[in-house]
Amino acid sequence: MSADLYDKTGRGYEFDHEYDGLAYVRPMVKVLIQTSNYHGDDFSEDEDLEPADYLIAMNRADLFDKPPVAPLNEDIAAKQAELAAVKSEHARAVHEKKLACERLDRQLESTQRRLDQWMKDHQVMIDLGRLLDGEVLYPLSLKERTNEIPRIPSMKDLRYLTVHSGDFEKGKPWTCEKYNRDSFGTPFRFFDTEEERLKVIRESFDSVCASFRKKPDFAERGYSSNLNYGYLKRWVETHPALEIPEDIREMKRQHEAEIVEQRKAKLAAELAALEEKT
Repeated sequence: MSADLYDKTGRGYEFDHEYDGLAYVRPMVKVLIQTSNYHGDDFSEDEDLEPADYLIAMNRADLFDKPPVAPLNEDIAAKQAELAAVKSEHARAVHEKKLACERLDRQLESTQRRLDQWMKDHQVMIDLGRLLDGEVLYPLSLKERTNEIPRIPSMKDLRYLTVHSGDFEKGKPWTCEKYNRDSFGTPFRFFDTEEERLKVIRESFDSVCASFRKKPDFAERGYSSNLNYGYLKRWVETHPALEIPEDIREMKRQHEAEIVEQRKAKLAAELAALEEKT
């Protein structure tokens, strides 16, 4: 059943009567109609519109004789424009927030770089402050990129920091000598824990063992600066937490066994020569 009048949403109404600018109408409601076949053993349902059994009063000016496509499209266009404006504002806010975050990230990275550089340049000052605060730090004398055995120096023998006054009016800046030398003249540095210090010692020893494997020397000249087996034993004696790797010890055992066999062969040859003479 078709409607007589329509509101701007497109909903239909059955017109009843009009009074003083008000239209009294019945809203069209959806109903289901069941029908059966000739034998009555099958049913089907169809939807239809029927006027409600009650009246409502509406402004006659708000009702149309045909579905109001144009007003509805205008409302849709207005809502679409409003939605587009909201999306545009949201996109602008997101873009500004992204730019702000990127700007903050760049500032943070720059600040972090400056902080890292400052801490690297002034680590001696940081460590000095910690020492003055009573913290325990762990020194280690180490010459990098050498086979020299690192030492754990005594605190009382350390030349830690020497400050030389300057005169800025004469263009002479203040300077300081950082981490000068231990009593043997070797540079040193501090570690936060014994474990960190031992880790560096182990890494240095591993590097020395790697060099030894490339050119093994099983001499026992422990107090020579040359890299030989005796020098590895000095590392272990100096730092008892270290241990000569098993593969190098096996190389040492094979070397000694070969020497023994060589001596046996030499003695056997000498004995055979003596027997020939007699």
